[in-house]
Amino acid sequence: MEKFLAKFNHSQASSSTNGNPSSLIDDLNLDSLEADPGKRVPIAHYNNPRIKDEVRKHYIQKGPCQPKMDSYPPTKIGKRVRQFCKIWFEGPYSKWLEYSVEKDSVYCLCCYLFKDDFFHGSTSEFYTKTGFRSWNRALERFRKHVGDVNSIHNKCLNKMLDLSNHHQSIQVVIDKHSQKVKNEYRMRLEASIDVSRLLLQYGLPF
Repeated sequence: MEKFLAKFNHSQASSSTNGNPSSLIDDLNLDSLEADPGKRVPIAHYNNPRIKDEVRKHYIQKGPCQPKMDSYPPTKIGKRVRQFCKIWFEGPYSKWLEYSVEKDSVYCLCCYLFKDDFFHGSTSEFYTKTGFRSWNRALERFRKHVGDVNSIHNKCLNKMLDLSNHHQSIQVVIDKHSQKVKNEYRMRLEASIDVSRLLLQYGLPF
């Protein structure tokens, strides 16, 4: 994957994370991207369209951040203690649900990557910036976040899956091409060995 030199230092990246619109990122090293969704730079801060596209592909290839821990931090909600459940990573939310160890909150990968393509504003930023952690109502709120077939979430999910499938299709073509090159090399090598044996058999010079 193409790498870019980091233009901004750590303190500038932190100011971007905190939502400073003046800190737009034009260059970066993809290996330095945060895996934890609670520590990521907002996608809108990647000013260069090519950079933004590379960041999206990077996170899609990595998949949602889903740390499988033995236990998660307890939170007292009302009179009961609640916490995140790793079983939520399974089933209908497996493709997009993310958990931040840093913030003890959940996020939505596809909305983080593509929501700005459909909606600009500060409404419903729980799953993209601030994180959601009302564990007593988690499944209900997950369903509400997903919404109907034309919801912003589902539009983002479709864009994410389309880009993922496109990348996989390209990789299949590359793999097939690589295998063809290997086969052709093997055939040439075997032919060279046969010729060498024939020359040796009749005592002819190479």
